[in-house]
Amino acid sequence: MYRPSIPVPIGFCLADPEGGFAFQPPRPVFSSREKPLGARAIQNCPAVNGLERRLIEIPSPIGIRLGLEEGDEGPELIVDPVGTFAQPDKIAALLSMEPPARWRHPKRPVIQLRLPFFFVTDAAAMMNIVPPFLGTGLRRWPGMMVATRIPVTIWPQDIVWAFEWDKPGEELVLRQGEPLAYAMFEFDDPNKRPELVEAALTPTLDEWRRGMDGIDHLTLEIEETWEQAKHRRPARLMVP
Repeated sequence: MYRPSIPVPIGFCLADPEGGFAFQPPRPVFSSREKPLGARAIQNCPAVNGLERRLIEIPSPIGIRLGLEEGDEGPELIVDPVGTFAQPDKIAALLSMEPPARWRHPKRPVIQLRLPFFFVTDAAAMMNIVPPFLGTGLRRWPGMMVATRIPVTIWPQDIVWAFEWDKPGEELVLRQGEPLAYAMFEFDDPNKRPELVEAALTPTLDEWRRGMDGIDHLTLEIEETWEQAKHRRPARLMVP
């Protein structure tokens, strides 16, 4: 039986205020769709709408053109100034090559792009970060995005976009504002859907996030740490 959807506030918050006006915020996929061509167009399909109402688009914070070059100790990232608009110091702060021990396959280097914002909610929710399958940029990428799933209620960490490069002879071009990933949220009721709002970085939220910093450098038992965080979480972290 049909039941109307229940909006659940999901906050997005800028973690890096430097140059923040240049970063396009996350946005609902449903609000940016083109008008349907007719009554039976894809945009009028309830199955399609049921999914797309639940997608939050995460735009690329920077425009960058990258290549791989074989160095003495393995592949190295090369930034092509043609097509790259961010300055080297900003790129160094956001972009990194993962060591081979963290790769899935010895011939598929992994890079990480730290995004300057995060999601926060006081509702019980899991967040999936998945490839932007409705966008055109995905078709140009020389590899695949690493999808993830985290308990966003207790773990409002910076979004990290990870990419497995399986065609080392091809460039990776990211355009600022182009879809980089989608956030999909799971709730305790299938009729719930995310309602995106801007959230404040309050002292309570900032202190909570500092307790998450560097956890992966201290322990491999991340899921056990999530369980501890659940019992220590303040009643309210998300303030619109």
